[in-house]
Amino acid sequence: MKKFILFFLILIPIICFTQTKNSLSKILWDRVNRCYSMFVDEDGDGKPEFNKIDDSKNGYLQISGNWPTCGCSCTSTVGAYKNNVGDYILLQSEKFTCNWEKKISSNKELKDILPESFGIKDFISEPINEKIDHPIFFVDFIIPRIGTDTRLKIELIPFGLKPDGNGLICFEFKEKNGFSNCKSLYRIREIADKIQDEKTLEYILNGNFDNISRDDKKIIMETIGDDDSRFKSKEELQRSLLELRKIYNIYIKLDNTELILGWNREKFFIKEKQGKPEKISFKKFLIKNEYWSPIC
Repeated sequence: MKKFILFFLILIPIICFTQTKNSLSKILWDRVNRCYSMFVDEDGDGKPEFNKIDDSKNGYLQISGNWPTCGCSCTSTVGAYKNNVGDYILLQSEKFTCNWEKKISSNKELKDILPESFGIKDFISEPINEKIDHPIFFVDFIIPRIGTDTRLKIELIPFGLKPDGNGLICFEFKEKNGFSNCKSLYRIREIADKIQDEKTLEYILNGNFDNISRDDKKIIMETIGDDDSRFKSKEELQRSLLELRKIYNIYIKLDNTELILGWNREKFFIKEKQGKPEKISFKKFLIKNEYWSPIC
């Protein structure tokens, strides 16, 4: 009888451990299904083509790949963090290229697992005077395969895309149907890249178009017209450039762009601040950053 009881005392934990591992793997695969469902069988072997790092039994899964339409692609990464009662807190990062979508999500409210009072103050210490009615930074997470230390970084949202939200940072953005939250601004990059006089951008910002040199004025007029990729008027160009100048004024105040987060089995906490941003001119800022444009 004692041997029988001892056998079950040993066997039951093994069964429970195996079930936990299997159920965790299923949970993670369910989380990435939206991305996985986009992949197709291109070589006729009955299996969709995609890349994966499957350590789901240990709490990490990443899949990525593309499909024929417009060369679209997606990446979905999810990690499991055990809390103080043995449950798993899931953190997921998703990217879908063709609708300019990036998203951070969890099986818990993000505000409940992020560092206390997390916000733009963790990246900027100076007062922010510029008034902007939509987020300009996206908060991304680099989910670790090993350990729980997690790198968090903020990045500029593509110029011309206006996500929902009142704060300066967000955890999700994408273009809406009909591009109702988007505007094509990429011709501003053309202007910044081609103009010869550094003062031309200031002339546009101040509405002093008569002071612009003949050669630079020709470049500007090539960006004004009737099609959707051009500005309707010089005044519309000025308004768009003024909006980007506000974003620039906030960007150059960044003290850091990355945080290393620790996990205390309840929520994340800030261990270290990293990523001192480069101090660049407004012109270079306009040239080097990403602009929204329709993909397909």
